[in-house]
Amino acid sequence: MATENGKRKKLGEYLLEAGLINDQQLKEALRRQRQTKEPLGHILSRSGMVSEADICRTLHAQLGLPIVDLQAIAIDDGIIRLIKEELAKKYTAIPIEVENRTTLRVAMADPLNAAALEDLRFQSGYFVRPVLAPPTEIVEAISKYYHIDASVVEILENIIKNDPVSEVREIVEAEPDESVDELMKISAGPPIVRLANWIITRAVEMRSSDIHIEPQEKGVGVRIRVDGLLQDMERLPKWTQGALTSRIKILSSLDIAEKRLPQDGRFRVEIDGRRIDFRVSTLPTDHGEKIVIRIVDQERSALRLDTLGLSGTVLARIRAYGQRPQGILMVTGPTGSGKTTMLYSLLQHIHSVTKNIVTVEDPIEYQVAGVNQVQVDEKSKKTFAAILRAMLRQDPDVMMIGEIRDFETAQIAFRASITGHLVLSTVHTNDAPSAITRLVDLGLQPYMVASSLAGVVSMRLVRTLCPKCKDPYVPSPEELHLLGLGAREGADLTLYRPVGCEHCFETGFRGRIGVFEVLDVTDPIRRQISSGAPESVIRQAALEAGMVPIGQDGMAKVLSGQTSLEELQRVVYCEEELARICPSCHEAVSAEYLFCPHCGNAADHVCPECQRRVDTGWSFCPSCGARRRQIPESAVPVSTVEQMIGLPEPPTRSASTPRTARNAPAPRRGA
Repeated sequence: MATENGKRKKLGEYLLEAGLINDQQLKEALRRQRQTKEPLGHILSRSGMVSEADICRTLHAQLGLPIVDLQAIAIDDGIIRLIKEELAKKYTAIPIEVENRTTLRVAMADPLNAAALEDLRFQSGYFVRPVLAPPTEIVEAISKYYHIDASVVEILENIIKNDPVSEVREIVEAEPDESVDELMKISAGPPIVRLANWIITRAVEMRSSDIHIEPQEKGVGVRIRVDGLLQDMERLPKWTQGALTSRIKILSSLDIAEKRLPQDGRFRVEIDGRRIDFRVSTLPTDHGEKIVIRIVDQERSALRLDTLGLSGTVLARIRAYGQRPQGILMVTGPTGSGKTTMLYSLLQHIHSVTKNIVTVEDPIEYQVAGVNQVQVDEKSKKTFAAILRAMLRQDPDVMMIGEIRDFETAQIAFRASITGHLVLSTVHTNDAPSAITRLVDLGLQPYMVASSLAGVVSMRLVRTLCPKCKDPYVPSPEELHLLGLGAREGADLTLYRPVGCEHCFETGFRGRIGVFEVLDVTDPIRRQISSGAPESVIRQAALEAGMVPIGQDGMAKVLSGQTSLEELQRVVYCEEELARICPSCHEAVSAEYLFCPHCGNAADHVCPECQRRVDTGWSFCPSCGARRRQIPESAVPVSTVEQMIGLPEPPTRSASTPRTARNAPAPRRGA
């Protein structure tokens, strides 16, 4: 501290030198201090002689001490306990953090008080390094941190008042070694426990898949993921951060003292009689530890193939895959696209007393009765490959591999499928044909992929419209263009859009359904794979063999009113992947098709003479020079969604109907 002639300077002298107060004001403030025993800074600011901000700026300029924003700091409970509340109030000081295991940073209103520094050092057992903060902020922080239970109760009351539908329900940790009485005491424990319980309970009520507890500069954000999208749930004060993080860590059996490294844990709780599993991941960030909690509600998850949104033919094909004695079925898609749910549903369909089913997963998402499930543990060298080798000695009939990530795992999986085992697994690719490319890129020989692969299922999840509030409407010209229709053909078309109600928590959507693309590996496709054909060639061969693109399957769900066109665009984001509507039979048709597979009608982007693809904006075919034929006026208009889905047969064509695949002339020679 600065001294003058060997004498330590005090706060009043610095303020006097800075011209913020005069001699008379200082004398009056010192007189009041002798009477009230309050800090000098309190008296000066409360009387209006000088502001708290001016005091902090002056000391910062004179002493070089940093100014801290207590509203942007989360102080751990262990740090708070280093200084008793009485001493903190006496000197208007609050501990912030320990540095280098020897020094305690303390926010103080008057860092020039030598007696305060000595008392704080003696009580804490650390060297004290003072920092500056406005006195009112310190007083407020003392009130919050030393009486955190009362402060959290106030937050809970506000939350419940603003959200009358919700209430804090009992959550008991489902540990077998604890008695019911002990668990009840825990659930009715401190308010911070009740706050954590409310967050978890409310997230389960809203059918969330994940809870995000995110430390921010001046608060703590709580968000939940519902039907694949994050939404705000609550914003909490910064001072709740440490206690809430510690509570979640205690539930998950994590090290509450470790804040510099990521940690993973899990816990199980009972809510309204249902046991629900939670997986916890912590990640240190600039503003504290971010926590993500994955909710695994097995009772709510109906693991059945017929609930996934599979059409009749696709459902039959996937069920047939499950009855194969050998081969490998790959499910592909981005993270969160429902791949694991698809595999579990197929396992439920396959499950039989006559079959030995073994899985290797990281982590185990759902417990399936009668299935032997193994958890990967890299630390103990229980890798996918190591477990797979052991599984092959367990006489398995069906093997499920959570994900094929490397060559070794892929090689073992494909060899197992050749030697009389049915193998189910996943890879991360955007569509079904690219899964084949991915397997070859991992190092597998094309002939091995061709001989073992039975099929590939690519999938996405789209939100389903709330049946209580979805709103019918006439699509705009832009939407008709996306559907491949003009204003005339789409005049009577009805689509549906989200609105929002209590049933769907004002989102307009409730639940999710899959959109699929199934590549059945037929003999022609096997030959293409074995020859090392590129992805585009394999895709074209699959389309010719009857593969329905994912956009076409999604468009069928839009037309049936299950989801909205905007939602489908969000998930199947490339316009080229979406389907078109055939103006003749009104079925959804892939944009890649040159002819409608339902009625044979030539697509609008096909030259009527040479049958080559042309751009929708061209007036002439660049291959043969023919003028493009326009859609005839007599084309049958689309009326309703029901007609579009349930037409018994294609409408009769007039003489002016565009050429079809059956009656189109052969391409011109040399075209």
